[in-house]
Amino acid sequence: MTGAVRDAKRKLPAERRGELLGRAVQIARTEGLSAVTLRRVAADLGVTPGLVSHYFAAAEQLTAAAFRAAAQQDLDAANARVEAQPTASAKILALIDYMLADDGDDGSALWLETWTLARRNPVLAAEADELTAQWVARIADIVAAGVEAGEFTVDGRVDAVARRVLTLIDGLGSQKVVRAVPAAEATQIARTYVQSELRGITSPR
Repeated sequence: MTGAVRDAKRKLPAERRGELLGRAVQIARTEGLSAVTLRRVAADLGVTPGLVSHYFAAAEQLTAAAFRAAAQQDLDAANARVEAQPTASAKILALIDYMLADDGDDGSALWLETWTLARRNPVLAAEADELTAQWVARIADIVAAGVEAGEFTVDGRVDAVARRVLTLIDGLGSQKVVRAVPAAEATQIARTYVQSELRGITSPR
């Protein structure tokens, strides 16, 4: 017996953890982070809650891991959209369009709930801080590239500009979730604001 053949119901640790986390992410996206529990994931996959707790010792850890995976997927998708653009001006506008798209409420809703739950879940708060830092760094890279290329100018440090841009987009995204502002209006507000932050920016449209 080489070990290559194993019981079909048994899975390698990495495979099992990925399965559990994948289901948690699906629940988070469709029903919200508050619906992600050890028992719910176990029931959906037909395993015991004890098996889930073997990989995620507490519900707070499972919630944080689900958020991290879902938010990283969104960041990766945004990066792919941005990298397809030829200039820094086009990249920042593509990022705005992606984050405030008509069908982009899931990502904003995930963050909106995360900010609420993170008040009492320090593990989740730490993950949110880390992902926020990645978003700021990504926007700062675009801004720095645009300044270096002479596409636009900014006042102050690029990371401060990036944080202001992200804060605006997050706020508009939250308003979209509660239907306070339509996607088209949110996008226009963001583009207008970016034009004031990145002076001289040109729009490809």
